Amino acid sequence: MPKRLLAHAEDADDHNLPLMYWYAIEPLVPADPPRAMELAQKSKIPLVTRYIIRRASESDATISPVVELLGKTPTPDMQQLVMDEMLASFEGRVGIPMPQAWNTAYDKLAKSDQQTIRDKADQLAILFGDQRVFPRMRDLLADSSQDVERRQQALNVLVRGQDKASASVLLSDAVLNNETLRSSAVKALSTLGNERVSETLLNRYSDFDEETRKDVISTLVSRPAWTTDLLNAIGTGHVPSADLHAYHVRQILSFNNSGINDLLKQHWGEIRESSADRQQLIADWTAKLTPDVIQSAHLGNGRRLFNKTCQNCHRLFGEGGEIGPDITGSNRANLDYILHNVLDPSAVIGRDYRMTVLVLDDGRVVSGLVKQESDSAVTIQTINDKVVVPLKDIEEKFLSDVSMMPDRQLDAMTFAEARDLIAYLGSETQVAMSGPPSPIEKATGKVPGAIEGEGMKIIEKTAGSAASQGMGGFPKDKWSGNDQLWWTGAKPGDRLSLEVPVSSDGTYDLEIVLTKARDYGVVSLSLDDKVLDAGVDCFNNPDVITTGVLTYRGLELKKGAHRLTLEITGANPQAVKAYMAAVDYVRVVAAAAVEE
Repeated sequence: MPKRLLAHAEDADDHNLPLMYWYAIEPLVPADPPRAMELAQKSKIPLVTRYIIRRASESDATISPVVELLGKTPTPDMQQLVMDEMLASFEGRVGIPMPQAWNTAYDKLAKSDQQTIRDKADQLAILFGDQRVFPRMRDLLADSSQDVERRQQALNVLVRGQDKASASVLLSDAVLNNETLRSSAVKALSTLGNERVSETLLNRYSDFDEETRKDVISTLVSRPAWTTDLLNAIGTGHVPSADLHAYHVRQILSFNNSGINDLLKQHWGEIRESSADRQQLIADWTAKLTPDVIQSAHLGNGRRLFNKTCQNCHRLFGEGGEIGPDITGSNRANLDYILHNVLDPSAVIGRDYRMTVLVLDDGRVVSGLVKQESDSAVTIQTINDKVVVPLKDIEEKFLSDVSMMPDRQLDAMTFAEARDLIAYLGSETQVAMSGPPSPIEKATGKVPGAIEGEGMKIIEKTAGSAASQGMGGFPKDKWSGNDQLWWTGAKPGDRLSLEVPVSSDGTYDLEIVLTKARDYGVVSLSLDDKVLDAGVDCFNNPDVITTGVLTYRGLELKKGAHRLTLEITGANPQAVKAYMAAVDYVRVVAAAAVEE
């Protein structure tokens, strides 16, 4: 009967019948896997085929017939379907036993003329512990001449396979100098790292962009020895103490190591903040953020700060991550509600957002939210990564009474930035993302101390032309000097490098204002090859406007000429694909003080 029902291809698009057939067939899968595979192979209803294969792949006891089917399947479409369902069912599992039929199946798949088939076969091989694949994946990851997407896939495969031997590749220049691979590699080192990790990452620390530095800190605080090296680097000033946040400190304290705790006290400080301290902090901010102050905020800059600070975890107006709760429908109009949640997030924690701490048998500590538990592993969402931890490696597991969200998030911001973020969090509708308006003097029509874009020295231009363009015909915004440096004729991958002079050694904030229009591209900004912003979307329609002031804080710069590079990385889907870009001005100013 099931065989005849599944032969009716006309039922595939019916709203109910495929599911009804599946409910009837499901008990057969664990009871008689070979017969279930025969039904999957002959089924004309794709949904049922997928469900049969995924159900059989979920158990070590029933996976062998699936692999036998994969080895016998002649068509690439069916091979891909079977492997997709196997990979989906293997999510969150480790130590899956290799079926006897795997070697034959893999040899066949590895000869496929389709790269996607070969790549998925490699992913399955890793999960089955097939050692043949690891050296080839390491070589692929280390080869700078290969397509970066394939190298990223190789990295993912090595991480999934817990390949400790890949640590040397992850620490190599070929990987850490690649902007696409760098972050994934640093995160992977928390699991796969060796004794060279802390030395290598700390030596490179000042060269990394801000996001990578955050990943470096999260990786180094995962092991006691690396944490010791990090705290000593903070003590010498090589790593700013402000880069270590309360979330990391909690993780460090989880080691219960008196020597490390002493170093923490010596080089970073102590956490002695009481409930009364937090209440006073909230009261102080409430007094500062009067209705008039909130009214003066720049909501577009608040959105930009939200993207940088909050969006990885929280959704607002349909955009953002899903680690923390969606805050769109929360009581955001209430300033007291916002300040309590931003400044004291551990005061009230929903059950689903309590942090779990795992202490592992190799000394590592992993903290985060449990996303999945299987019979072989726990999947933890940390503050910057999703980690699959084998159950056999866990010595201790307990729930923390603190939130994953770091305390005192406003401490690293200027007052204007904190005001803009709080105002945006309380806004009723979405706004366009931008920096605050340029501080143009009425008398001169220019920004004091600005290096005007049209007057900047061009060091390198890989394509197109760059010339002055008067902006008097665009009334929706204002440009310093009513002019800009306009770069046209470029394509994705092209670069324009400009000279930025610095008068003396020091710590500076770099302010940059670009232009936005319907035919402008997405631009990556870097200073002396250090990425400041991986993607500034310069699209706007219908008006031509500026980005507002984009500020990149706390840059340690030497006296002399520095190199600001704009690289076209693409375009907004709605943009006319002309890939233009323009610089209004650049300004180097003394680093602004943050709120105390």
